Amino acid sequence: MEKSLFIVDDHNMLLKGLENYLLENTDWKVSGTFTSAPACLSALETISLQEDFPKIIIVDVQLGKESGFELVEKITKSRPDIKCLIYSMYDTPGYILQAKESGAKGYISKVASEEELLLALETLYQGGEYIEKRMEGVQKKLSGLDSLFSRQEKVIFEKLLQGKSNRQIADELFISSHSVENYVSFIYDKTNVKNRRELIEKFQ
Repeated sequence: MEKSLFIVDDHNMLLKGLENYLLENTDWKVSGTFTSAPACLSALETISLQEDFPKIIIVDVQLGKESGFELVEKITKSRPDIKCLIYSMYDTPGYILQAKESGAKGYISKVASEEELLLALETLYQGGEYIEKRMEGVQKKLSGLDSLFSRQEKVIFEKLLQGKSNRQIADELFISSHSVENYVSFIYDKTNVKNRRELIEKFQ
């Protein structure tokens, strides 16, 4: 069976570098590279050759103004046979939670070794799930939070860990500061902390 994949990353140099590495050093076939979510989704709808259809799609977290997580969710719902691997500069707990929520089967950072990236791809190809080794401690800390947090709480949780104020969070999510305050209070209760400092110390 052809080991084919797509890569979606809005940084063209990183995109081409990863594509060239995979083509020159592995048995993976890169059947498509895209810098935006719409381009990737369009390709999935129009691709004609079965051997070009991706078994895995490598997705960056941020695709310009678009969210990689939203792209993964759309792919997972429309084509559950395709496995998505989040490939990102970020390795914070909130992003790992969002990746799981979106349906991604793996999460690896862009600072991971080439060997670990290949291990992640092979694990997903064989039907498993993969999280970067150095993130396993973070994953353990998150145990149980996935079922406790609502989707909006996961997003706000990540922004809190980034050090953003309630006003900044409200502006980015187009909700009121009062709503953010309520969400933050729920997050503190669910994580058993009293303030931002304790939250960051506990989960960073």
